[in-house]
Amino acid sequence: MSHSKVRLKRQHPTFLSEPPLWFRRVVNTVIFFIGTILVINAFAGDNGFIDMLTTKNTHAVLLEDLSRLRAENESLRNTAKRLQEDPRAIEEVARDKLGLIKPGELLLIFTNDHPKYLPAVEDSVSPNAKK
Repeated sequence: MSHSKVRLKRQHPTFLSEPPLWFRRVVNTVIFFIGTILVINAFAGDNGFIDMLTTKNTHAVLLEDLSRLRAENESLRNTAKRLQEDPRAIEEVARDKLGLIKPGELLLIFTNDHPKYLPAVEDSVSPNAKK
């Protein structure tokens, strides 16, 4: 078997095998701008990174509010149950909130408006009025 050397004719590069420099620059520029737009959209667009952080903070605040409201709800539920079952609790609310007393009880109100307890008051006459 003999190998014969066959010279192939050198072909000129085609557009698809080796595009011209200007075409590569245009394609690279378009890819760069599309990539830049996608990165900006990932950070600042709808459902982007900034929106995710805002949503995360809002979620944390809402979880705290939910926890506080559940505790308050439990406290109110216990108070309602106590008011339904314990007559002393009803009496306590009637005395404290409504100022009610039982028949036959005396209500004593102590005040500190006795002259002995009031601070000394100077004459309210101005020095110019004594002429």
